[in-house]
Amino acid sequence: MAPKPRMLREVVALCLGSLAVMAPWPLLGILVTRSHFDNPNESILLFGGITGIPLVILALFGLSERVLALLLILVWVAAAIVPDIWLAGRLTSRRAVFKLLGAQALFSLGQAAVGVMMIFGKAV
Repeated sequence: MAPKPRMLREVVALCLGSLAVMAPWPLLGILVTRSHFDNPNESILLFGGITGIPLVILALFGLSERVLALLLILVWVAAAIVPDIWLAGRLTSRRAVFKLLGAQALFSLGQAAVGVMMIFGKAV
């Protein structure tokens, strides 16, 4: 069964809204911590701070830095898009949409906050 054009527009709008509410936190974290970067690749921690903790354990077993960065970004983007696609038909009110966007913004804030702590913590 093909998706209806109206439904497809709503899903795309919801995905863009999710990215809009999630993106400010890691970007703000980059502005706050950029003077503490040893290299620019550390900014990826601000997109995946919470997720980075278990992935760093995998890095001890040989996971490359590139794969680690890719996984962190993949999880962040999935947190922005997957719930939107999965719940698009079930979100029947604006309040439900705002709750979803709020949860996604809080997730991104948490990721960025842990990333900031990791960047500041390496200097200790």
